[in-house]
Amino acid sequence: MRGTVSARVKTGLGAIAVIAGCVWGPPSGDCALTVILARHAEPVSSADPDPPLSAAGKRRAQSLAATLRATGVAAIYTTEFRRAEQTAQPLADSLHVAVQRVGAERTTDLVEAILKRQSGVVVAIGHSDTVPRVVAALGGPAIDIAPGEFDALFVVSIAGSDVSVVRLRYGAGAPPVAASTSSKRSQVMKINFVRSGGFAAMPGLTVQGVIDLDESAGKVTSESRKYQRDLPAREVEQLRLAADPARMARAKAALAALSSKLSDAYQYDISVVTSDGKSQKLTFNAGGGDDVDKAAPGLGGLVRWIDDEAQKIKEHR
Repeated sequence: MRGTVSARVKTGLGAIAVIAGCVWGPPSGDCALTVILARHAEPVSSADPDPPLSAAGKRRAQSLAATLRATGVAAIYTTEFRRAEQTAQPLADSLHVAVQRVGAERTTDLVEAILKRQSGVVVAIGHSDTVPRVVAALGGPAIDIAPGEFDALFVVSIAGSDVSVVRLRYGAGAPPVAASTSSKRSQVMKINFVRSGGFAAMPGLTVQGVIDLDESAGKVTSESRKYQRDLPAREVEQLRLAADPARMARAKAALAALSSKLSDAYQYDISVVTSDGKSQKLTFNAGGGDDVDKAAPGLGGLVRWIDDEAQKIKEHR
């Protein structure tokens, strides 16, 4: 199930029950995991690249705390920017829950941290560009947040492969807007990957595969075509984010330095081509995803995915 419902939430027990109870969640049963996402509240108008909240933003942050205080929030994540941290702080203070900071560019890391929890209620405060990426990576539809829109609240309910999204409004702000999945289309991508035994390669250790990602679906196929697997929507978006050509380009120097230290580890060859003509290729040596995370945060998840898929491909040979 993928879609959005729009409503306005007023601070009170009824609204809290709606969020905590996953009323709009999957019909198959109780929500295993509820992720509540919001853009930061209104910042001051300033040339400062990291401005604090304005007086209106501070009031909205208090409203967010009042709205979510009784929902059973177990974890709170924000980006590294003050406006995001200050939006979450009143809620964190009222619940005595520590704020965990994950860089705005590390969407994959944030999604992995959220999904590892498997159950409960999680809050993440981000930005007009990061919140839509997280919603998509969790398996939800494409969404847009307007430049002056600070009152949107997204509740992502995840139960197994079922994902539903509710778009709410909280605090003072403009009237509710009609729910809509964005007209923007997800990037079509082809990802080729090869994992070999590095410089100490032995026959039979090399595994190759191709990942085809269209606007809403994906498939991975081994070189021999004996192995094929359709990818669920959440996995498609995670791969799309992890293999972003811009992210890969930024990681090149760090992964080259890592390779020089681990010449006898696995060698990974990853190439990406997107429908708008962008392409990127990485070749590096690493012992696995943890090595890569230390050198290039955000790409470790892709390497772990390749390792898991390589094992499945080997089993089908």
